[in-house]
Amino acid sequence: MHPVKVICFYTPNTPYQQEVMELKTSCANFGIPLEAEPLESRGSWEKNVAMKPLFIMEKLEKAKTPLLWVDADAVFLQKPDFSLFEQVDFSVRFMEVFQGNREHAINAATIFINQTEGAKQLVQAWVDRCLQLSQEENPPPFVDQISLYDVLLENRDAKVLPLPVSYCKIFDLDTFFINDDQVVIEQRQASRRYR
Repeated sequence: MHPVKVICFYTPNTPYQQEVMELKTSCANFGIPLEAEPLESRGSWEKNVAMKPLFIMEKLEKAKTPLLWVDADAVFLQKPDFSLFEQVDFSVRFMEVFQGNREHAINAATIFINQTEGAKQLVQAWVDRCLQLSQEENPPPFVDQISLYDVLLENRDAKVLPLPVSYCKIFDLDTFFINDDQVVIEQRQASRRYR
């Protein structure tokens, strides 16, 4: 498999600028290439997360390698094994306890996007759906996750792998599902502190 580039964005002059420093340090510790880009805030946390699908699409079009999106407040605790994702277009964590709840049915804090036609079509559909939801009179919270969930339900062509918990462990909620020594990426969920 080609090397995988880790990508994220963060809003400068906010606490996320400090959060991303821990991500950068953890990537450096394991020799993981990271592209962390500052993007100006659009005025609210909800509007900022709605930028995610377009940001990913732009990076996917420019990159020659698969991508791994991680939220800026994530940290790597181990070097990832990307061979798990070799045969898939896309991987995201499905939250089993929240299936049927559009807001929380998936956790879009870590997403693997392969350099395939199936992945590109899925991400483009995500961009379109997120834009559509964002322009509603009362856009839903977690518009990035809700729009991705909708697209995944509608799109049966892409090869989608449920992301293992070890690649998207929520720091305080998943302690019963996984041992600390198995965690590859921990999501610190700074939005619960800063939003």
